[in-house]
Amino acid sequence: MKKFFYLCLLLACVGCVSNTDKGSEDASKEITKTFEDFGFSIAAPCDFKALPPVEDGDTTNYVFEGIEGDYPNNATQFLIVVKKTPRVFEELSEAEQNEQMDKIKTSDFPEVPGYPASYTNVEKVSFSDHKYPGYVGDNGYVGMYSRTVEFNKGRYIISLTVMADSSKQEAVRQKYDRFTSSFKVIE
Repeated sequence: MKKFFYLCLLLACVGCVSNTDKGSEDASKEITKTFEDFGFSIAAPCDFKALPPVEDGDTTNYVFEGIEGDYPNNATQFLIVVKKTPRVFEELSEAEQNEQMDKIKTSDFPEVPGYPASYTNVEKVSFSDHKYPGYVGDNGYVGMYSRTVEFNKGRYIISLTVMADSSKQEAVRQKYDRFTSSFKVIE
């Protein structure tokens, strides 16, 4: 079910990129967006718009997307997905949270050779100053290349993705590094 959800989300995002305005943002501008409800802020070279929340069992998925550049030649998509898990997840010990993240990694970061939405180079990480357990991986699908990190922060599982045309892998990695390093926890 989750694999299907992410595949649909990826396809919807590719469709969203193709329908963006032709206007271009100045790449040197960084816009900081604060997500008070989820306790963090992050900077990107574009503004984010909220998409309708998606219910997935007992989890609510909040999706925010931003587009930098012109489609199709220079567009880069920045995607934030925040999964609000049941409160019980927050009450787990660190070891139990890590175990849950391992289960989530199996469904959200499939490494199945030949599977269209398969991830490669998946690594376990401690995100944001080694505070939050998670995973990072690369994905190439439908002519697009993306790099994603997913980690848990309290009762939220947060995914940060940068995606562009598959010919721009190095540029995506640089934008991903800048984007994810701007992540700040707010209280």
